[in-house]
Amino acid sequence: MPVSLPSWVRPSHLVVLLIAVLVAVACSGGDSDGGQVSNDLAADQEFRLRIAGDPSTFDPQLASYAEEISIAKQIFRGLFTYDADLNVIPSVAITVPTKDNGGITEDGLTYTINLRQDATWSDGVPLTAHNFVYAFQRLFDPEGGGQGYYFDFYTAIAGGEAFAYEDGSAEAVAVVALDDYTLEIELSRAQPTLPTLLALWPAAPLRGDLIDQYGDAWTEPGNLIGNGPFVLAEYAPEQRIVLESNPLYWGDDQPTLDTLIYKIIPEDSAALIAYENGELDMTAIPLADSSRYQGDSEQIRYAELETFALQYNHTQAPFDNPLVRQAFSRAIDREAYVSAIRSGVGQAAVGWLPPGMPAANPGVGIDLAFDADAAAGLLSQAGYTDGADFPDVTFTVLSDPTNDLTAQFIQEQLRQNLGINIDIESVEETVFFDRYFETDFQVTWLSWFADYADPENWLPQQFATDGAFNVLGYSNEDADALFEQAAVELDTTKRLALYDQAHRIIIADQAITPIFHPERNYLVKSHVAGLATTALDAEPGDWFTPSVQILETGSAPPASDPE
Repeated sequence: MPVSLPSWVRPSHLVVLLIAVLVAVACSGGDSDGGQVSNDLAADQEFRLRIAGDPSTFDPQLASYAEEISIAKQIFRGLFTYDADLNVIPSVAITVPTKDNGGITEDGLTYTINLRQDATWSDGVPLTAHNFVYAFQRLFDPEGGGQGYYFDFYTAIAGGEAFAYEDGSAEAVAVVALDDYTLEIELSRAQPTLPTLLALWPAAPLRGDLIDQYGDAWTEPGNLIGNGPFVLAEYAPEQRIVLESNPLYWGDDQPTLDTLIYKIIPEDSAALIAYENGELDMTAIPLADSSRYQGDSEQIRYAELETFALQYNHTQAPFDNPLVRQAFSRAIDREAYVSAIRSGVGQAAVGWLPPGMPAANPGVGIDLAFDADAAAGLLSQAGYTDGADFPDVTFTVLSDPTNDLTAQFIQEQLRQNLGINIDIESVEETVFFDRYFETDFQVTWLSWFADYADPENWLPQQFATDGAFNVLGYSNEDADALFEQAAVELDTTKRLALYDQAHRIIIADQAITPIFHPERNYLVKSHVAGLATTALDAEPGDWFTPSVQILETGSAPPASDPE
């Protein structure tokens, strides 16, 4: 499967991606104006934020880094989007289809979606169902969107998977315009999460005429035509990206901002200096500075749907033995890790599904939490009493100061509590991910970050025997059977219960060893109002950027709405 450092797997220094049931609304350290316009708006409605690197693309079907995804969400709008609680709501579509309103057939295989007729592109051309037909045909095209990762989310669409793997055609992709404003999508298998997936950036409409006209240059400023609240005005590599409000935007969420400026600053410390000098309105707090800004009036701190874990190569000894993996889990003091390495920012984890994720259960994994004596007993059962004769093991991490400290912490925990020594291998990014995707490691350290708030996005892809992202070589027949049932179960309660059972199996096996759930820790200037953050932002507040307002310097943010 073609993948280019997707958003859901990243080293600790990357801040990457989307849909949560936990919402934190932040304004000047936590106040919220509920999206209401203040009477004290600054004349210059310019929001300046930092991103860590240049995007490799502005193509929504290929976007996978945080900065790419965040910008795509401003330039494009799909059939659906999210409300303040991140429920799926209409965007280009008039209504969200259900069985009750006739939008979904009884077998769950055919969706009929009516589009609003006032939606236009940023150049004034009407937006029609044909733009979605083109976009989905291109999404599965091996030479188009199929070069990315996210097309795989949509392979329940009949004809899509065959085309993506060069055994079909664009015309066979079952997304059809019944007329200019009616779209029909036919599935080869039921997919209860389809409306949620249709709200994600890869499902945005596209202009085939412009892609044909400009070729690879279609995403350059002046050529890139979107249908969202902002348009791409300028891109100066290694310096900045400028978006301007779209005067022809048709949505109900009309932006107050005139300009979004993404300043490209690779180093966290340099970005913090720019923030303190008044050159930025928002930036991440470097881990080393966490204690200095704890409780600051401009601090926002909120949960992410992400988990960092030890990941094992199950195809080789000693990690083909579940007792060894379980011993590692019981040998690591997660609370001490969060305190010592993460400066207290984050939450210790024993389960893979993070808090706030449907089907997450805080009890899963408790029986494999830190207990040095139990860890030693498990290792003895595996045949390595007091660590004797334990084979050479290399812990491979992506080269980064925090990752290096993490590796040293884990190394010391295993030495103290299991009597074994592991070697540390720190590898630069390109080599690391090449090796990771080839399962060329014994044990490594990575996270998984949700693209949408459903265990479908977390469990089968990585842990099903034939999962699209199962690089670990993990396999469990019982988990596979549960994944197959959950994939077509239309009853949400039953579906989540199936995923809960699968999650329990995966953690009991210690397919991976969860260590902690990260938190976002940012500074936002007091003159920024209306920043609504979610646990799945690519950049803080980027699902609801139109609600952001810049106040006159010295003005207080509007008072929070009563709950």
